[in-house]
Amino acid sequence: MALTQGAWTETSVNGMTVFSCDVTATVSENDAYTLKTPVSLDGSKAWTLHVNTAGATLDGSALPVDVWGGWSDDFALTGDAGTVAATDGGETRSAVIDDVKGVANAVIVDPSYTGAAVQSTLAGVRGIVNAGVYPYYAINLDGASTLAAATCTFKIVQAQTKVGGSTLGTVGGIGADPS
Repeated sequence: MALTQGAWTETSVNGMTVFSCDVTATVSENDAYTLKTPVSLDGSKAWTLHVNTAGATLDGSALPVDVWGGWSDDFALTGDAGTVAATDGGETRSAVIDDVKGVANAVIVDPSYTGAAVQSTLAGVRGIVNAGVYPYYAINLDGASTLAAATCTFKIVQAQTKVGGSTLGTVGGIGADPS
């Protein structure tokens, strides 16, 4: 398998943390997936997943997006087509976005959401799902056919934790560090 997975990068923009990952597939794969997310993504808080942000032509067939969760530092996805599997993790939500074959789309992943999962569709319906709370996540393009030799850019946007109007952390869970 010649799948190339870029490391997640992290930037801060206007009180939001933006995580970005590029994954390049070849015509040898049916699936493409990210490496595990950085530990700084807080799975206990809502985040928005954007997939194929450049609108690259990734496949000729529908290309749904799955979310996987991992519970250890060894979490990783492996395999292709019907054999994608996780080490120290599992698929938490399948087809959270129904198709990103040639267009960008997004879904809100909210651990406090208790309604029925709403799939994000190309018709402009923004989805919302509860994918559980995990220390790590990986995102999978679940192709039914061979992918194009193209790069898919994944973005995750999450509000930074603010304490007292700043983005300072807490000490012992009792508030902002007074030093």
